This record gives sequence, structure tokens and C-alpha cells, in this order.
Amino acid sequence: MRHRVKKIKFKKGKDANKMLMKKLAVNFLTKGKITTTKAKAKALKSYLEKLVSKAKKPSEADKNVVYKKLGNRKIAILLLKQISPSIQNLTSGYFKLSFLGQRSSDGSEMVKIEWSLPVVINKEEKIKKKNKS
Repeated sequence: MRHRVKKIKFKKGKDANKMLMKKLAVNFLTKGKITTTKAKAKALKSYLEKLVSKAKKPSEADKNVVYKKLGNRKIAILLLKQISPSIQNLTSGYFKLSFLGQRSSDGSEMVKIEWSLPVVINKEEKIKKKNKS
């Protein structure tokens, strides 16, 4: 038994939930902010907190965990090389949630999740990668 361990679960099954977290994480890391429902934002925040903490450590095992959790090599390299040095001095609290109110169609609460500190992603490297492809 796992006493006092809170885990946010969705009703779509284990594999679908893993893919949902991967997709939300990749979208957040590419854009820097994302708007989603309250439950998904809370789950994404805990998922990303663990991922960023792993990315700040230089060991090879932690890098492999980041690659596995994201499923996208380019985004993992972006997190390891550009994002983690800019938040190196923080121990936690990498993200902030701002509540936007209810969605008009179904009334679910919407939340915007973004970095708590300004994180600068070098646009020149993105442009070079696009030209090479």
C-alpha cells in the first residue's frame, strides 16, 4: 500500500495517460506556456517538476530518464542544454499556474501554466535546424 501518495489519474487508461503527459510536456517545453484544464495542469506541473529536477543533474542516467519521459530527442536536448542552466539556482517552484476561469462550452476550469522565471530559448538554433531539414 502506498499511504499518503497523491496521484492524479484520468479515466482513459494508463497508456493514454502517459502519452497525454508526454504530449503536454513537449508542447509546454516548445512554447513556454500552455493553456489547459485545471486537473491536467496540476498533473503536468508535478510531471515537469520531476523532469526538470532530473535535467539539472549532469549524470548520464538522469539524461536517459529525461529522454525516456519526453520521447523526443530534440526537445530533451533543448531542456538539457538551454533551459536547465537558466533555472539552475532554483530548487523547486519552476512553474506558476494562473487561473483563467471557466470554459464556455462545458464549464471546466481553465489554467495557464508558465515558467516562474523568464526562460530564454535561443531561436537561432531552431532556425538552423529547420534549414538543415
